[in-house]
Parts: sequence; C-alpha cells; structure tokens
Amino acid sequence: MSLMNRHSDALRERHGDRVWRIGLDGGFSCPNRRLGRGAGGCIYCSPEAGRAVYLPEGESSIERQVAAGVDYLRRRYGARLFSPYFQAYSSTFAKIEEMRLRYDEALRATRRAAPDGLRGLVVSTRPDCIDEEKADLLASYAKEGLEVWVELGLQSSHDATLSRIDRGHDYACFVRARRTLAEAGLRTAVHLMLGLPGEGESDMRETVSRIASLSLEGVKFHDLLIPKGSILASEYLSGEISLMHSSRLPGLLADCLELLDPACEVIRLRADAPADTLLAPRRRPDKARLYRAVEAELASRGSRQGSRRGVAIFP
Repeated sequence: MSLMNRHSDALRERHGDRVWRIGLDGGFSCPNRRLGRGAGGCIYCSPEAGRAVYLPEGESSIERQVAAGVDYLRRRYGARLFSPYFQAYSSTFAKIEEMRLRYDEALRATRRAAPDGLRGLVVSTRPDCIDEEKADLLASYAKEGLEVWVELGLQSSHDATLSRIDRGHDYACFVRARRTLAEAGLRTAVHLMLGLPGEGESDMRETVSRIASLSLEGVKFHDLLIPKGSILASEYLSGEISLMHSSRLPGLLADCLELLDPACEVIRLRADAPADTLLAPRRRPDKARLYRAVEAELASRGSRQGSRRGVAIFP
C-alpha cells in the first residue's frame, strides 16, 4: 500500500482505469512574458513553455495535436482514457469566448479520436489569470460530468522568492485564486518548485505547510531545472546560482509529504523536460526510482503523507 496519495491511483479508482493527459498548446500566451529579457517571463521559463514532445512541429490545430497525442499514448502505453491538458503558457490568459472555443475544440477532437475515452479537462495557468467568470466557464464543463482540474503555478509561498524569480504576483494572489476556484466547485492543483535561488529546505517545508491549510486537491513538485535560453541559464553560467543535488530529493520530498494534506493527490514528484532543452542538470533522477526512494524514506521513518500536517516548522 502506497504511503502517498498518488493521483494516478486516485484516477484509476474514480474511472476504472488510468486516465492519460493529452498535452496541448492552445496558442495562449502569458502576462508575464516580456520582450528583451531572453525567453521572457519567470526566470526559469523555457522558450517552449512546456510543449509536449509528441506535438507536431510549429503551428498546428488543436485537433491535430489531440490526434497526435492520442496516437502516441495508445502506442506507447496502451492508453484508453484521456483528458485534454492545456499545458503550454497560461491557458486562461484570454477572453472567455476564446477560451470556450479552444476548450470545446479539444473536447470534440478527443471524442473523435477516442470514442467513449474522454474523462476530463485539465487547464494549467497562473493565479493572476483567474477570476469568477473564468472559473464559472470551467465549472460548466464539470457540470457536464467531466473531471476538471485547474493547475496554478505558485512555486513558493514566500513573496521575496516570487519577486526574485520574477513571478509577477504574490502569495495572496494565489490564495484568492484558490478560493475562487473552490467556490466554483473546481479541483485545484498547485505547482511547487524545490531548490529555487535563495531558499533553504526550511523555506520549502514552510511553503508546503502553508498550502496544506488550503485543502488543495492536488500538488505537483518540481525540482529546479535550467532550460536553455531562459534568464536563469545566464545566471547559472555566470556562477550566481547552483542546483540542489538530486540525492537530497527523496528526504526533502518525504518531509514535504508529511506536512501535506493526506487527501491532496500527488500528481508528480519531479519536473519533466527533454534533456536536449536543458543546460543543467546533466543527470536526472528516474521518475519511477524517485517514487520508490521517497516511499522507502517514508517507510524507514514509520511515516506517511499527512503524518505531520499542522506541525510547527523549524529550520
């Protein structure tokens, strides 16, 4: 029995089989990307901003992307059930009608490519791109029976860190967005980044402790990567920053999971990016091996996810 609440297991329980995400680029942009500063936006953001590796080169319709994603996931994993996943950039940074058109196109394309296989809709965005009208639009898909998730990039709960990485919003903005989504009845996942410049492990644990109080439905942990072409790449090359060694991840992740709400579904434990897009690190922990290492660390402590929720955090 797993000592953490894994999202893939929870989806299997709700839908009878694993549900696979079809990563999409909906043609959205981001309010934080500025001309003249490398890739623009947050200092760790790559020029590609998270496009799935199987998407067609260059501009392509959402329908073509869905077809390519379903074909890839079927061939590689034998996938049967799917959720379109608007992954690239900020997928609520548009007018309501533009959002509706793109979401509807993805849902129609998934129904065509996988009859009876559509299970949900996942939208990745920023807390400063959420308001009541957008939350209501997303909630309308949940009312149709789809499992709708909104993933909010936060990375850290510390405003000094958010300023350092040029996020363009503060922690209070995230709390407001979470409240708006919760009032609309939507599932919310948070993205947290471990190893950001200027943060120690106590800062990272404090962030997890804070977000645990918000009863979020999901979490994605990311270890800090240095994408080629990012603002962070120039800082790394000049020696201004260094990366946390991957050997520290299992223990740190176990600390974080102990502080997390046990009902919060763990969507991932490490970042994912093609090796040829990264300046550093050169070696990445294997995902399956990292899950096993974290489980082993929790077992060695006689612990599990949520066992220390609400405990005071000390350096």
